[in-house]
Amino acid sequence: MADVTPELPATYYLDNFCHLLSQVRDLYDDLLSDDERSFCRDFFQLSTAAQCLYVRLLGRRGDWFRSERLEYREIDDIPAALRELASQRFVQLVFPTSELARTTCHEWVSLFTRPELVAVLGRGSLSGCPKEQLVTLVCDEVAEGNLVLTTLTDDPIVCVYGEQELDTLRLLFFGNLHQNLTDFVLRDLGIYRYVEYEISTSTRWCQTRAQLERHAQLFALWPDELWFRQASVNDLVSLAASLPEAGDDRILRRRSDRLLNQTGRQLERLSASTEALAIYAKSTHHPARERTLRLLVQVGQTDQAETYASEMAAAPWCEEELQFLMSFVPRKLKDAVTLCELLNQSRHQPQSDLLVLPADISRTELGVERATAEALAREYPGDNLFYCENLLIPGMFGLIFWDAVFAPLEGAFFHPFQIRPADLYDQDFSEKRQSLMTRCWQSLADPDTLLNAALGAFERYHGLANPFVHWGFLSKELLTLAVRSIPVEHWQKCFEFMLRDLRHHRAGLPDLIRFCEDGSYELIEVKGPGDTLQKNQKAWLQAFDRAGIPARVLLVRDAPDPDDHAA
Repeated sequence: MADVTPELPATYYLDNFCHLLSQVRDLYDDLLSDDERSFCRDFFQLSTAAQCLYVRLLGRRGDWFRSERLEYREIDDIPAALRELASQRFVQLVFPTSELARTTCHEWVSLFTRPELVAVLGRGSLSGCPKEQLVTLVCDEVAEGNLVLTTLTDDPIVCVYGEQELDTLRLLFFGNLHQNLTDFVLRDLGIYRYVEYEISTSTRWCQTRAQLERHAQLFALWPDELWFRQASVNDLVSLAASLPEAGDDRILRRRSDRLLNQTGRQLERLSASTEALAIYAKSTHHPARERTLRLLVQVGQTDQAETYASEMAAAPWCEEELQFLMSFVPRKLKDAVTLCELLNQSRHQPQSDLLVLPADISRTELGVERATAEALAREYPGDNLFYCENLLIPGMFGLIFWDAVFAPLEGAFFHPFQIRPADLYDQDFSEKRQSLMTRCWQSLADPDTLLNAALGAFERYHGLANPFVHWGFLSKELLTLAVRSIPVEHWQKCFEFMLRDLRHHRAGLPDLIRFCEDGSYELIEVKGPGDTLQKNQKAWLQAFDRAGIPARVLLVRDAPDPDDHAA
């Protein structure tokens, strides 16, 4: 039977908003200001109709609204709800005859359409003017006493209050200011099903008011893409200097570093190399050191670049940084002979074979990977072939290490809508979960134990969001075949390699897996004409080689056109 989209109750949005406020009060009451506490208290004392109207207004763009245009089927008496909201200072009703209407003229006159503004000005010749110019003309006429605002409307204009308090409450609930109540709807509609992990006062992401205010300061500083494109060198340097000190707050450090890296990259585009180097020096996350090394070479500081590259090679921040070094240093720092030799020792030339396929329409429709799978299936009719890129090995990892990934540790989870813990990509992710990780590793004692653990997790958690598991691909039959074919030692080596850098090693795996009729298997990376191995693919192939895992690259080339030979 086909899935049926659940029908949401008429006031679903109010239920979700109340859940947000309640959780914030339960978890963070000691961090709230008097204004924020009274916001929550006063909201819950409103009538249901007033609560609904307020949340509806919050969901719309802007702070100003025309009262005569507010219409919601579930709210019977909107004027009464507005009066109640105004009495509790959740909104202000601005009447056209008031002095406040004159002083806020520009804000609310902008709510009217161009034809309405032209009509009130009484000059048809202005019909082609931009709206902003019409708004200015109306406000000028009002200021000079030539026009009364009641000509536009007799109904009050609504100005919504509480945005500052709500931003704080939203930041506490989500841990950021990018998310909103839409996440509730995605859950309610069944689009996502999330793991029900515990969030308590001991594991909450924010523990002090000062910490909260530093995060709020960072989000207030965060510019949009347009600002970055238009910013001057001084603007960018000032932005970096304004960031709050992260101290031992890893979440804030991670966010600040992201902004620093973005700022440094834009300074590079403006040819401000000195300033960019200074910005990158403040960052502790990739690709700050990669960008620094590129810049040092670019500006001719070769000796400093060689020293810097050696430090990077001795302790890479991540696999991607190491792969960069192996590619960049032999090309750009050839005189660093010892370092080049060291990095070249880490390079690996994977086994590659050639497969010739006709460049026909079927290959175009299937894609080169699936066309290759069909060709191999014809060549080895007793084998089982699966297109498994980034699905099988990470999927098995997600099942086996599920309890460790979703352990309710301090700062791991902010709200009920996370598909992964906030510290998943931190270097000490495993260390912080040492006892749980040990228990997960015990599942790899032997094939039967591994299979029981995988199938058990598959049944318990099926359908729940997990960053490694794609439920549409995995099945009990595939898991059974994979565990029976792939030695436990190979699973162990794959999982160890993933844990070295979960951010980058969850991808880059070979396209195909071939389970052979004799019980063996092999992984196959397919490369069509003109395609080359990416950094993370090279890293995985090197890991397979070290672990003795059968893997190869299949180079697909076009079969000669018979017509060419005939000619």
